[in-house]
Amino acid sequence: MAQLNAARQKLTNLFNPYTTVQSTPGQPSTITSFFSNLGKGATNQTRGFFDSTPSIFGSTTTTTDFSSKMGTIGQIASYIIGVVIVILVLLVFVHFLISPIFQLHPGGPGVIPIPGGDDGELYWKDKIPSTITNATLPIKNQSFGYSMILDVFIENPLQFSPNFRILFRRSDKETPTNSITGGTIDGYLNNYNVAAALLSNTNDLLVSVLCTDNIPHNVQIENVPVQEPFRLGIIVMEKALEVYINGKLMKTETYSSPPKDVKGDIFPKFGSDRSVAKLRNLKIWNRVLTTSEMRYAKPAMSSAADFAAEPMQSSSSCAS
Repeated sequence: MAQLNAARQKLTNLFNPYTTVQSTPGQPSTITSFFSNLGKGATNQTRGFFDSTPSIFGSTTTTTDFSSKMGTIGQIASYIIGVVIVILVLLVFVHFLISPIFQLHPGGPGVIPIPGGDDGELYWKDKIPSTITNATLPIKNQSFGYSMILDVFIENPLQFSPNFRILFRRSDKETPTNSITGGTIDGYLNNYNVAAALLSNTNDLLVSVLCTDNIPHNVQIENVPVQEPFRLGIIVMEKALEVYINGKLMKTETYSSPPKDVKGDIFPKFGSDRSVAKLRNLKIWNRVLTTSEMRYAKPAMSSAADFAAEPMQSSSSCAS
């Protein structure tokens, strides 16, 4: 009989496991545990069901994980921004109180270039040089305390002249006199603030400032390059004139009287002088550049191709 009851119990358990009766002494029967835990089990099953059921925005678990990750990313981003702000404050402190950090102008002191710091005005970039009226110049109210650069290509140095072969000048007259008075550039231009010219029959370059005492103060650079671009740099100060070639200071001329207050237009080469040289990238600053700023001034110096120059003539000629 006992064997028969055991067999019957096994069959019952096989087909209805939820009604299994535990025979272990001191333990509640399986069926009792089932009914007592039915609500709890249903709740757990229901929770599991909804946890695994995707919503229109993805599963709840995925959304929770995403929010957690975004929160972590936000904390990291806030930390990084805070560190950057602290570093910038320290750099500004060092820049103004200890040593320059930010390079405010090309070639200026500092190691971190700041875009937009170039305060020069550029002329004669892509077209034939023409007169620049004083009203449009950054130095319209200045007769000194300014700087300029000019790219020059001596195309035909054999185009000689009985006068100075003017490259450009800041003058109150568009056309110089027909002849040189006293053999000096002020006798040719009469009234001017600054001028640059080749001598009449050599490739020596003359840069001149006319001072209030009507005495010209000149810097002469011998044998400037021919059929090869070079950059002329000029700094006009109250008591000195500096001339640079390709960013290198060549000579300094001092004077006791300040440059003459001729706030005239800037005239390029004219007449037969037009065939002597080609000019590009006249750039003017209303302040005195440092030597380093002059050396690294922008834009980059023009190439021979930029000038589209012709080969030098094989014979000389002389304008009347």
